[in-house]
Amino acid sequence: MVGGAHPWRDGYLFANQEIYNPWSVLKYMLNITQGNDEPASFWANTSGNDIIYRYIQQSTAEMKQDFDILSNGGRIEKVIKSELTYREMDNIENIYSFLLFTGYLKAIRKTDVNIYQLEIPNKEIRYIYTTIFEEWFRQQIEIHNASFINALLKEDIERADEILNSVLFESMSYFDYDERFYHGFVNGMLQGVTNSSIYSNQESGLGRYDIAVLPAYKKKRGLVLELKVASKEEEVEKTANLACEQIKAMKYIEGLNKKGYTDIVGYGIAFYKKSCMIIKL
Repeated sequence: MVGGAHPWRDGYLFANQEIYNPWSVLKYMLNITQGNDEPASFWANTSGNDIIYRYIQQSTAEMKQDFDILSNGGRIEKVIKSELTYREMDNIENIYSFLLFTGYLKAIRKTDVNIYQLEIPNKEIRYIYTTIFEEWFRQQIEIHNASFINALLKEDIERADEILNSVLFESMSYFDYDERFYHGFVNGMLQGVTNSSIYSNQESGLGRYDIAVLPAYKKKRGLVLELKVASKEEEVEKTANLACEQIKAMKYIEGLNKKGYTDIVGYGIAFYKKSCMIIKL
């Protein structure tokens, strides 16, 4: 077998015999004959993935956590219903049985009566999961960004904090939870703002702010956000306060006042993995 196909197409077992996904292997071989030997997910472009997306939309918090574990290369143990009718596929409780029988999961071993240890079979299928979750995450941002912006503009910190934590919880652990990720995340949450522009890393006062939302009419309310990543969960509040102190020490708001903006509210936001805290300056 061509080396590039192995981690992308294998992973299926029939009577303890490992086999490859034949359709994807044939597509891969066709690409090679055309001078392209880069691995790719051919299965991801099929319409059959729609039901996976629907399952993710309907899934509980526990199920999302299971998908998170699977997408990071982990294993889960679940009850598998050996006889599943087509009508039963719409039942969210049968999701793991359906995913196993359709090739989206692989049974590693049986641990008890009807209980199996499951994992994602190969890179091709993992790519499908991560792509679907990324799209789901983007949709959550689009759904909630307007209410998040309104909460910040109204200084409703509790509501803004609730929204941001809720959407962040929908993210996957395979994301790199660094300041760059959070910067892009918050920037996306601000995209629904009207009659204003979003700026990143622009000079103001004695330094450069992380993000600013500046109104077209300078007497309207605007925002300055400083983002920081806490080293551990217990330090999230302390880190958010440090972000506020930076806004004050670097005179970001004063710098914007000199440019004619008369009503700017500053927020420090600290993150730790899937949680965050917002503090008003």
